[in-house]
Amino acid sequence: MILLYIFLGAIFGSFLNVLIHRMPLNMSIILPSSHCPKCKKNIMWYNNIPFISYLLLKGKSSCCNKRITVRYPIVELLSSLLWVWSYFYLNTYHYQILFLIISSCLLVIFFTDYNQFFIPVELNFIIFLSALLHFLIFDINNMQYHFFSMTVLSVYFLVLLLLSSYLLKKETMGYGDIILIAVTTFWVGLIDGMIIIFIASIFSIIQWVVLKIITKDENIILPFGSTISLAAILLFVLKHTFKIETNLF
Repeated sequence: MILLYIFLGAIFGSFLNVLIHRMPLNMSIILPSSHCPKCKKNIMWYNNIPFISYLLLKGKSSCCNKRITVRYPIVELLSSLLWVWSYFYLNTYHYQILFLIISSCLLVIFFTDYNQFFIPVELNFIIFLSALLHFLIFDINNMQYHFFSMTVLSVYFLVLLLLSSYLLKKETMGYGDIILIAVTTFWVGLIDGMIIIFIASIFSIIQWVVLKIITKDENIILPFGSTISLAAILLFVLKHTFKIETNLF
């Protein structure tokens, strides 16, 4: 069974790479079929096997010998790890499916926002809809609390955004970040939502300090959606790995 989860995770990770590449470019995620981003030639199936093809091709395209970004095997590996982790630590299939859908969306958002400051609204909707269906079917009693949690944090950060835009004459975060905060908080609840924002802020501060030292740039702009996504996955995994209770409900 564990080998099946590794295999499925890698295959799904390959699909996530398609989303990461195509969604910021507003391309169809179905057509055209997998092709080299450099020379546009179709990729044969045996050159598109997760992990293995990248290693056999030594990180270069088989058609034009151009370097393939290391992001491809990294995403496939991370996806496999998330699938395997869910197998060991989430004891029901519906909870595994919920986690894998949401964590996959967050993984894509991490890379699209980090590389291109782009958070696909479709993925935010999928996170919200997945959590909503979970509450409607399996946890209806806590749904009101999660709606309340989403409303509190989203309104707080929306007001903060409007005030910063008015007082500082610039946006400290984007509306995509606020929507991501809202749907993520709807999934995990108010306390965990605040912890995620705290962790994401620490990550952003560390990243800003490092970039400041390296580049000496006075106008560093950081993708907050990436750190929110990373913090959300990290908190959920740590909570369920070590059986940590943080929520009120």
